[in-house]
Amino acid sequence: INSLQANWDLTNKKALVLGTGGASEAIKKALKDLNIPFQSISRKSSATAISYEEVMAGEYVQNNHLIINTTPLGTFPEVDTKPQLPYDQLSDQHLLFDLVYNPEVTAFLQEGLDRGAKIKNGYNMLVGQAEASWKIWND
Repeated sequence: INSLQANWDLTNKKALVLGTGGASEAIKKALKDLNIPFQSISRKSSATAISYEEVMAGEYVQNNHLIINTTPLGTFPEVDTKPQLPYDQLSDQHLLFDLVYNPEVTAFLQEGLDRGAKIKNGYNMLVGQAEASWKIWND
């Protein structure tokens, strides 16, 4: 929650959560706590997620201004990989959050920068998790 809210106005935002693994569960919990509606995106559609193929064919990116990548795509050394999205639908109204922090600007985040979106990587989330773990184990 802290990482999502830091320096961003999330009022009236709807989100796309890219990926359905363990990290996405933490993000979905945060979004629920913040009352931000979201849609999960996965390689295959299911009862709880739509497919990237559906996203490519629709206006999901255009209509959801908070996009969160919870996949490992773009992580060093595979820095040229990124989720399959219609990046041409991004605008300066979008907020892109990538849980990946190495490299600092992933190919996913660069697509957002190229279109005027605000971006952040997962470094602050990593630090927050480390601080919480330290407190749990040392208090």
